[in-house]
Amino acid sequence: MSISQILVELILAMAAVGAQYCFENERAIELLYASKKIAITRIGRRDAKLAAMQRQAETDLASSAEDKQDLIQPTQALLILMALATWAKHKELLREALALQSMLFTLVRDDGLCSQPVPDDISWDDWIELESIKRTKFIAYCFFNLHCIVYNIPSPILNSELNLYLPCSAAEFKAPSRLKWMEARVKAGPQMSFQTALNRLFSHGGNAITECNSSLGNYILIHAILQHIFCLRHFSRGRFDGNRDVAPEDIAATEQALWNWQTDSKRSLQSLDPQHPDGSVAFNSTALLRLAYIRLNIYTGPGIALDTRDPIQIAKALRTSPRVKRTPKLVCAVLHSARALSIPIKIGIRLVAQTQTFIWSIQHLLCSLESAILLSKWLEALSQPNPDPPVSYDEWRIGTLVKMMLDETEFAIASNLTLGSPAMIRQMNAGVLRVWAKIFKGTQTWAIIDTIGNSLNIYADMIEDN
Repeated sequence: MSISQILVELILAMAAVGAQYCFENERAIELLYASKKIAITRIGRRDAKLAAMQRQAETDLASSAEDKQDLIQPTQALLILMALATWAKHKELLREALALQSMLFTLVRDDGLCSQPVPDDISWDDWIELESIKRTKFIAYCFFNLHCIVYNIPSPILNSELNLYLPCSAAEFKAPSRLKWMEARVKAGPQMSFQTALNRLFSHGGNAITECNSSLGNYILIHAILQHIFCLRHFSRGRFDGNRDVAPEDIAATEQALWNWQTDSKRSLQSLDPQHPDGSVAFNSTALLRLAYIRLNIYTGPGIALDTRDPIQIAKALRTSPRVKRTPKLVCAVLHSARALSIPIKIGIRLVAQTQTFIWSIQHLLCSLESAILLSKWLEALSQPNPDPPVSYDEWRIGTLVKMMLDETEFAIASNLTLGSPAMIRQMNAGVLRVWAKIFKGTQTWAIIDTIGNSLNIYADMIEDN
């Protein structure tokens, strides 16, 4: 597709993101509002045209199809603008993002959440159009889930109503010519619907199936599991029988789904190098896997006030968020959090802080925030006098690992503190938060990350003052 075929609102939306990544924040906001106004005007004219056609009882199918085609690029523009506004510094832009979410959901729903298998004899041009529409809908679904993860806002698109076929492989989608596309299609596996793939993950025999999903397909499916966990948590909190924990059989089924997802991801031989052409999606997926294990094992509360954009309020929300209940099941999630901490320490905290904006996506950083919170809450539980139950061997090993990692940083544990004492564990807790704060306070594209860094430092101060 040439630049002459792209609508101006989509060009402006992409330029806004480019300005943001060049640290031209004010210019990005100007481009955002310009793109939004053009897109909304175009959508309004289309709606007025359809209303006039209905009043005149006209049913020209060709015109209807043309109108649908005209809305693809405005929808893509709104999706980009929603993403840009979601992570902005000011609450006013967050409100814009949530307003755009509602409009985007309406456009996606109107176009339909179902699809049929692509015919074998489809032309390359028609295939590109269908695949682009499908991917736009799936990315909107994933971004709605990110709103759910970060702001505790339920996704307007539920797993149960999504009946699209999963995206194709990267080789097919990036094929530079019709011939290369046909070669990639021959090598590709059979098409699989979202519902079939999700049901397979939750089956005990799911890891015995040999079909592989694309990197984007696996990314979509880990979002689906996260939405499932969100629904389980909120359903259990709404029960009136006094038991507000997720049922053990539901946890077991979700753990099976996560295990099957990992097996399928390894089978797909996805690169986890974020700088690999196909690696960034898989890299983000592994971060979401870590988040899924955390959300499955602990209740994170109604949110940590990220929507306020106020570091003090966020720190207070972190301080008052529910304590974790130490169980054998929690150990796995804590280990995932400790491993997340080990990566920037091994690479070098300052190096990661200055370069991660070009390597890690914002969702990877948000998943790292959740890891930091879990590790902090777990250390807080360990720091209680005479912890009940007593510290297990696995917990002791994780605690030792965290101390060794901190000793490699400027936040090393004081040598005069008694090993395993509440005071030492509190210092470890504050150290973990300050390591992540230093990373979040590095060179940042998105203002919300700097706000999180300030919040973690304030939270660490609260723990030390305790």
